[in-house]
Amino acid sequence: MLQTLIKKILFCFLCISTPAFAQTALFHMQGESGDREMYFADFRVVSDRTPMNMIFGPISVKELDVTAVYESEAKPEYVLMRLQFECMVKHTFDGKNIPKQPGFNDPVTMRMAENSYMLRRSDLKSQAVPSSEWKKANSPMLLKAAKIACNDDVMHSAVKAALNKRTEQFEMEKFNKKINKIGLPSDFYMVSYSTPPEFLDFAWQVAWWPKKRPDPTGRWSSYPTKKEWAEYQKKMAELEGGIQSAAQTIKEDLEANLADMQAEFDFKDEAAKVQGKRKLNRYEVNLIQVWLGKTEADVVRKMGNPAVNEAGNMRFLDYANEFSNKSVVMDMKSGAAWEEGIYSRCNFQFIFIPDKSSAWRVADVRVWAEGDASFTCSGFAEVPD
Repeated sequence: MLQTLIKKILFCFLCISTPAFAQTALFHMQGESGDREMYFADFRVVSDRTPMNMIFGPISVKELDVTAVYESEAKPEYVLMRLQFECMVKHTFDGKNIPKQPGFNDPVTMRMAENSYMLRRSDLKSQAVPSSEWKKANSPMLLKAAKIACNDDVMHSAVKAALNKRTEQFEMEKFNKKINKIGLPSDFYMVSYSTPPEFLDFAWQVAWWPKKRPDPTGRWSSYPTKKEWAEYQKKMAELEGGIQSAAQTIKEDLEANLADMQAEFDFKDEAAKVQGKRKLNRYEVNLIQVWLGKTEADVVRKMGNPAVNEAGNMRFLDYANEFSNKSVVMDMKSGAAWEEGIYSRCNFQFIFIPDKSSAWRVADVRVWAEGDASFTCSGFAEVPD
């Protein structure tokens, strides 16, 4: 079986890779020998592409980069697909009427977004892949990709749970336990690569080895000329001379990467304490997702001049939006008077805490309203550029 073969091939390779520094996964494989395909997802950044007129509705739009690598000579070397999915929100403003979440095997609504592209096998040149209209799909790969995109919070918490701080090892069993809860199978392989060319090399040099690689251009199997060989040797000598310095730089970069990752985890842990266990309303859920970790300057630049207070090592920036067209109406015959019209006020409070570098960053956003909340809250809520 394909899965069994890949597991055997990857076992030693994964032992020497450094997945603790990546959140990229080989998440799906399909096809028989000669027509195999591998799909990689980089879920470090799942982009929110929800249009402003939908931001407080029952559906959000999430975008995930997926790279497909192909074995067949008739197909491209790889395709980078920017896939967008419609995701049901998990919270509502009043905590009621929460949309029903789709079943694990329900079809998904998706489209190919702009800026997708392929690397043609025929001449090793890139070619744009056109965007598509929204459509329903239920292929195994797209079902998995949708779960990743629509549950990026779960994916990040799974990585955090699997990262052993003491040994700096990635514990795959803990990761699988988390993702199983959203319907993803335990067949992910975390890799320390993040670009399509790296995925392509991984497929041919590790997973599909020793299968001969299709090479219509001759670029993969051609031998260098004497001049090219001499230039190569010169370059290698230069690289060898600076290898110790490069190794030290890489070590420092990895240590800094891990330190930054841990600092971000620590900040989010402190932010969770500020948010507490209160039930978030619909506006708070969306605003916390887009504002968490943003700086005070980010908020003021977008939202304007606030009322500012500080207490308990926290800073509070308050904004309000108010609307009223109320008026008194009098019946001249009876002398009776009554009030007509609409009054609405929406209050936004951004709560900041200092991170490890003492910069004030958003830990929580609280929203409460009087009157018709949807009227003033929807019109006033903004997200950063």
